[in-house]
Amino acid sequence: MKALALVLALAFFVLGILYGMGTINVFTKSGTTHAHHITHLVVLWVLALLSLIWARFQSAGSRR
Repeated sequence: MKALALVLALAFFVLGILYGMGTINVFTKSGTTHAHHITHLVVLWVLALLSLIWARFQSAGSRR
């Protein structure tokens, strides 16, 4: 599960960078264009951060 969390973190981080640069436009309906919103970038990076936190919890030892 730790590997999955790290892969997701990397994917969300890269998607955030690509979206911020305007390379990809995944949050639109097909065929329409719109202005890029910073909130989409922030959401992608928050998901990346949460994935890293999830990975950290996977490596924590059991308290039992």
